[in-house]
Amino acid sequence: MFLRREKPYDRESCLEAAAKAQAAPLLARMKKFEESWESFRIAASRHFASGFGNKAIGIYSQAARFMPRNPEVWEAMAHVYVQQGKRADAVATLYKGHGFFAHGPGKDRAVAMLRKAFALEPWNFDVTFDLARLVKKQDPVEALELLEGLSSRAAGRDLRKVRSAMFRAEPSFTMAWMWLKTAWPRTFKTA
Repeated sequence: MFLRREKPYDRESCLEAAAKAQAAPLLARMKKFEESWESFRIAASRHFASGFGNKAIGIYSQAARFMPRNPEVWEAMAHVYVQQGKRADAVATLYKGHGFFAHGPGKDRAVAMLRKAFALEPWNFDVTFDLARLVKKQDPVEALELLEGLSSRAAGRDLRKVRSAMFRAEPSFTMAWMWLKTAWPRTFKTA
């Protein structure tokens, strides 16, 4: 039959996962984040293994509300989305998660999350732009390459934003001219 599950339904495993999921928010409220994450992770992985991907996503979403600065939460949720074939949702999850690490000591984690998102959906405007912005100090050449690649794919306001960032990354007459042509296209129209 085409409606059969690949894996048999395991009632005990699902009930145990539900109990873990209920305990996790209580642990998080008591600031026991490591124990809470372990409960969230186990519950979500059991639901996912039983074929309930949406329940796993729900559990990871709840974990993200309690501990948004735990990168494993965002990466695990993105992994489930990828396994379900929902790459755009995985990219959105990684992009949202990177925002909690983009400033301060977690910057490397934000870069890693954006690189994963870029691998899933190359040249996504927001992902690529923020990745270029974050790697600008460590690797200005890579940042400029990302921005140049993005400029060939962007138009309108996004193109102006990219060209402005390119000028800030490499202040030169050429970059200033490119930005001016983008900022005031009617002024610099060729006849």
